[in-house]
Amino acid sequence: MSEHSRRAESSLVGEWLTGKVVPLFLWSLLLASEIVALSQKAGEMARQGWREDLTLEVARHVLTLSFFLLVLAAYLTRIGAVSRATGFRERVLPMLIFLSGPAGIFFLQLLDLPPRFQASRIAVALSVAGLALSLWSLWHLRSAFSILAEARRVVITGPYRLVRHPLYLGEAVTMLGLCMLQGTLTALSFWAGFNALQLVRARIEENKLARQFPDYRAYRQRTRFILPGIY
Repeated sequence: MSEHSRRAESSLVGEWLTGKVVPLFLWSLLLASEIVALSQKAGEMARQGWREDLTLEVARHVLTLSFFLLVLAAYLTRIGAVSRATGFRERVLPMLIFLSGPAGIFFLQLLDLPPRFQASRIAVALSVAGLALSLWSLWHLRSAFSILAEARRVVITGPYRLVRHPLYLGEAVTMLGLCMLQGTLTALSFWAGFNALQLVRARIEENKLARQFPDYRAYRQRTRFILPGIY
């Protein structure tokens, strides 16, 4: 086998691992954990009856479970990439940023820092609102969904008519709710840092799409970045 063939084969293996195996494995673990959490909350609700805070918690877990299922479906049915992710900025960095979200929440829970404030109902309500926006966004994205910076097609329907990155906006609101549940300044600092990285990831994706699709460049000119009313 020639050196060129070995490099091509190594690149395909790398794309398969980072683009398929790792994300699907992680989403399967998250899916399993959400099924357990939802079962526990549903059992608690059956024992204690209706409570506003408990109802919001159950809604949050239902939406989270729905989101994970839709992500798995999108991975299994998405169309082929017009341009695949290459190099550190398009392949490795987006994956690291993606992993930093659930990993950060996990380590914040392990730290078990004393809360500085209490806003549990607001926090859960924010998580529910963020998850609803994420689901709406992912439903329209579906076959173009990717964690890596890959170009599949331009999506301009649903929430994408309003902003270019509604999925990241939904994730930011959801993450804010989860960090507020921790009730610590450390959690809020993590939220700010995570979103700064998400903005970097969004710019990398935009540059990729703009190189591949002339209509995306026109879409970017007329549509706000991540917040309605703010470029």
